[in-house]
Amino acid sequence: MFQYLLLTCIEKLRGERTVSGIFHLLTGKRSSQTMQDAKGYRLDNYFAVYTDLERESLDNEIGNLERGGCIRMENDAYPVLTVPGKKALEEYAGPLLTAFDGMAKHTIIHVFRQRLNLLIQTWTNINASISSFVPIVDDPEVQQWVKRMYAGQKGKLNRTTHDLFDELQVILNTCHSLEAGIFTYRMTGGGVIGLTVEQLAREFKITEMDVRICLEHMYYRLYQVTEESFPILSSCKTGLGGTSLVTESAKRTYHYLEQGYSLDDIVSLRRLKKSTIQDHVVEAALVDSSFRFEPFMRKAEVEEIIMVAQRLDTKRLKRIKEALDGKYDYFQLRLALAVAQHFYKERKLL
Repeated sequence: MFQYLLLTCIEKLRGERTVSGIFHLLTGKRSSQTMQDAKGYRLDNYFAVYTDLERESLDNEIGNLERGGCIRMENDAYPVLTVPGKKALEEYAGPLLTAFDGMAKHTIIHVFRQRLNLLIQTWTNINASISSFVPIVDDPEVQQWVKRMYAGQKGKLNRTTHDLFDELQVILNTCHSLEAGIFTYRMTGGGVIGLTVEQLAREFKITEMDVRICLEHMYYRLYQVTEESFPILSSCKTGLGGTSLVTESAKRTYHYLEQGYSLDDIVSLRRLKKSTIQDHVVEAALVDSSFRFEPFMRKAEVEEIIMVAQRLDTKRLKRIKEALDGKYDYFQLRLALAVAQHFYKERKLL
């Protein structure tokens, strides 16, 4: 499953980004470059879906794919999908990772997962007359949320717990058997301790990386399908909104932009490097569909850059810059590609 994820990333990146780019994408590095890669290569769903991925583990998997003939390395750094790699993608029979929505939801999925896990542990333990137990989630806010949920259901907890079981069963029956099995064996409650990642890997004869991706995807799936027909699961979403990927520093810069300050004015006010402020501008352009690029570039300039990127079929800034004879600097190129995600999709310039 993790190899499928890697092959998908490598296919979409088309040999234009290094392994480091994949690492930053999957771990959710909050930088304008990583965000731009995620948007530009249509990989934003995979942003931050494996935040605890270790670089050594990723390098090992890349090495396995290379030795297996699924990828080749160009210039010793850029992975490219081979014919066997494309075949491996086509013949993949495991769980499809279609529920991931990392760029929009990776932060709220974390809270949703904690709420659900602690809710299951608490309700099933109390129903089993186990009043003293160590909570599997130590976040005080999540614990308080579960306590409020318990207080609201205290008089009918047995019925409500069965309803939660029914909701989960309906959804799990629509999932791949591997996903359903791993999720079920992972649950803790009612006197039963869920299996660790290592134990799950042995039980299902897959890698620990596969287990982690499978579990993460299940929570995205549960979050995605919960609606009015699943009231208890839906309650775990209460108060959770979308994720803002603009960093706090970028937000302060954006505040000045909205007030009409120029780039140089903001550099002086914030006492930051101009390149840092430019990064903030690109970040804002990536996530805000109403972003006004006109203070920095004319529409004709943006269109020219996008047309060249389309003609070359690349998002490599160096190639685009060379094709335009150095007419635009890298900030202008990055900004044009960023605003294109919003303003030019309908014209299919990307």
